[in-house]
Amino acid sequence: HLASVQSSGNEGLKSEIVERVLDSNPLLEAFGNAKTVRNDNSSRFGKFIQLQFDTEDPTHAAFSGKSIPSAILAGSKCETYLLEKSRVISHEDEERTYHIFYQLLAAPDSLKEKFWDGLVNTDNQSFTYVGYSDTDSIEGKKDGERFQLTLDALAIVGVKDDKLRDLMRALCIVLQLGNMCFDVDPNNEENAIIATIEELDSVAELMGVEKDIVEKALTERTVTARNEVFKVPLNVEKAQDSCNAFAKEIYSNAFDWLVQTINNATCAENNYEENPSADFGMIGLLDIFGFESFVINRFEQLCINYANEKLQQKFTLDIFRSVQQEYEFEGIELGEVAYKDNADVLSLIEGRMGIISVLNEECVRPKGNDNAFVNKIYAMNKDAECLYKDRFFHDWEFGIKHYAGDVTYDANNFVTKNMDNLPDDLVNCKKKSTNTIVSSDIVRDTGGNSRARTPAQKKRPNSNSKTPASQKKSSRTGNTVWTKFKGQLGELMGKIGETRTRYIRCVKPNTMKQPRLMQHISSVEQLRCAGVVAAVTISRSAFPNRLEHEQVFDRFMCLEKSFVREASPTSEADEVIEDVKSLLSSVLKSVEVEKDGKIQQGFVCGKTRAYFRAGSLEFLENKRLHAFGDLAKDIQRVVRGFVAKSKYQRIRKKTIICQARVRCNASRSRYLKLRAAAI
Repeated sequence: HLASVQSSGNEGLKSEIVERVLDSNPLLEAFGNAKTVRNDNSSRFGKFIQLQFDTEDPTHAAFSGKSIPSAILAGSKCETYLLEKSRVISHEDEERTYHIFYQLLAAPDSLKEKFWDGLVNTDNQSFTYVGYSDTDSIEGKKDGERFQLTLDALAIVGVKDDKLRDLMRALCIVLQLGNMCFDVDPNNEENAIIATIEELDSVAELMGVEKDIVEKALTERTVTARNEVFKVPLNVEKAQDSCNAFAKEIYSNAFDWLVQTINNATCAENNYEENPSADFGMIGLLDIFGFESFVINRFEQLCINYANEKLQQKFTLDIFRSVQQEYEFEGIELGEVAYKDNADVLSLIEGRMGIISVLNEECVRPKGNDNAFVNKIYAMNKDAECLYKDRFFHDWEFGIKHYAGDVTYDANNFVTKNMDNLPDDLVNCKKKSTNTIVSSDIVRDTGGNSRARTPAQKKRPNSNSKTPASQKKSSRTGNTVWTKFKGQLGELMGKIGETRTRYIRCVKPNTMKQPRLMQHISSVEQLRCAGVVAAVTISRSAFPNRLEHEQVFDRFMCLEKSFVREASPTSEADEVIEDVKSLLSSVLKSVEVEKDGKIQQGFVCGKTRAYFRAGSLEFLENKRLHAFGDLAKDIQRVVRGFVAKSKYQRIRKKTIICQARVRCNASRSRYLKLRAAAI
């Protein structure tokens, strides 16, 4: 929207940079969004987009007669967090994997053939990772139409020709790995062999690696012990896990490569020619996953909820500061404000003996396992009230009382997922690929930025130096998913802390994805999970209600007939405040309570508003309603009297007329009789 505004005012302003910025978001959606049960276009990763602006010097703007300095969009940068790699290999029946796979398979065969001839005459059901889907359009556009839009956007950021072919072939490698099947070796039941030779040939062809190298990387594991290196065959289950891990790693690598390419094409430092060395202003847009609580909550949910706890702490502090600033401005004591902090949950997760430390320690320990991890959490955090254990819990389950509610976590595979290390055999196989996207080593620093490592950077060991055991241990724990994500999150919170923050909460009104339908329970649950309920609680903690001074006079002067307002609306603030205090002290006399030997009134009067304690405004409104009832009775009495009197006067007037006519007729009759008798 901000980029569109930049280009809407002046047609000449829509530069190539603005166009790249506009098209980068749909690209990220194609590779990072998927259909879920609740949302057809759900973002399965977190992103922090930083729009860079070349801002005019305020002094120069003032001399030019501008009250607000101008700003020109110069570029953008994007940082991503926690791509849901598990969705690459599996998804629920009602859901889909990432959009790009469906778009690629919905493309015309003539276009598919340019990337890889094996895609010709294939559809979603041709590949295990994709499978059948009853949805072929997202937000009104078919997958085939969106693929052409994706190709156009890729071309704008410089991904075309050989780069485009490499990117699409990397996706084809992922698809083919999903079709690969393993069987028991007839010569040894504990070993696995690849049963689908055609799929193996396709993967080898796409990677540009010899078939034997790929086969051995997927079915064997190299082990080093006491300076001896030997090969250990994998069983069927472990070979399949190895294949899935390889697919996830290749897709993650392709995604990081795409983010890096987009950043290179849109960042102001590389593309803004007018003033490349400027100190750019920044508007950051954080779009990150919300709080999650499912029937089974795994490692990914704990990471997501940890991020939400950090953001909720920031949100709570911002709300508290806004209330604090308002109370200070109004001259109200700060002791009246109270709020619930989630520091105990954060301490449980990231403290010295918290979940992150224990899990990292378990990853380093020989034969570390998930059950031992759970036992250590409970042993080291006995006094943590936010950590709970139900008597029906399994040995691998633990519960945390988050700000949005209690969540039970299944710790199975926590250690494996936290290590997230690709075996050396697969790493070496990947490096031998002729596909530059597959073979490139995309390094992510703690700030979330990705960059490709050069061969010189990959080999920097010093043969003359020995690494102490403690440093080796630190290095291993530093490579865990938790440690990396904690570093990313720390830098993100630091950047957010330097900005003026605004919050936008998205609420899905119903689970059926239908318009004009509101499910109240679901909506309230989302508000609670988004921290809105907690924010309202903070703002209402001491004085739930507030009214401006003029509103107090307009609504409640009717409750005190003897009250005479001395100050006018244009009078000094002190005079208005005294009138408000006088009025409210009189009408709220009955709700005063004694606290700590002092009389506590039902209100506090600020400079511009009157703040009411819990129940005080309801009392006034109820009293006002009764007063209006009494006034209504008086009005009704007067109206009924007027109506009755008017009716009586009409009847009396008509009665007089009737009587006059009757008397007239009677007098005329007597007169005629007397006249006749006289004649």
